[in-house]
Amino acid sequence: MALNGIDIASWQAGIDLARVPCDFVIVKATEGTGYVSPTWNAQINDAARAGKLLGAYHYARGGTATTEANHFLATFNPWRGKAIPVLDWESGDNTAWGDGTWVRAWVERVHKRTGVWPLVYVQSSAINQIPEDVRKNCGLWVAQYPDYKPTGYQSTPWNEGTYSCAMRQYTSSGRLDGWNGNLDLNKFYGDRSTWQRYATGGK
Repeated sequence: MALNGIDIASWQAGIDLARVPCDFVIVKATEGTGYVSPTWNAQINDAARAGKLLGAYHYARGGTATTEANHFLATFNPWRGKAIPVLDWESGDNTAWGDGTWVRAWVERVHKRTGVWPLVYVQSSAINQIPEDVRKNCGLWVAQYPDYKPTGYQSTPWNEGTYSCAMRQYTSSGRLDGWNGNLDLNKFYGDRSTWQRYATGGK
């Protein structure tokens, strides 16, 4: 069983999530220690009203990990137990890139405050940056693209099965009905109940 879905940020301002075919929507919530996406509230509420499974992500900037986690949680808190928390671990504007202890500190702070282990988003070439104990506790959301050609959902993304992950992002050039632009497309390896267990910490 697998689910198809999208992740969005302010680039997709105005998207009508009731019209876009997707099982789940992961919305950018925060970045660093002070930024909140200006489209966060509208997008997460629209996704909920449309009956989508929910996720929310924080983009790491490399400040103090616990401070960044606290900033995310202050924004995410109303959706605790309803949406999967996610750490977006990328190199761009991230001064802690390469430091797995930062990732550990962030996810442990979120777990301590919520009882939920977040997912960790990372490109396939940087999986080794994620400490083994974090990989044991947190599902990985791995990004790997074969190219940037427009595509719809794929049942068998390129290079599938090369590594173990909870979710796979396989394009940033996705095209779906209901939105006239590119979308990140993702395959989640589980069903709705699996998703909800990630969101609730198995409760």
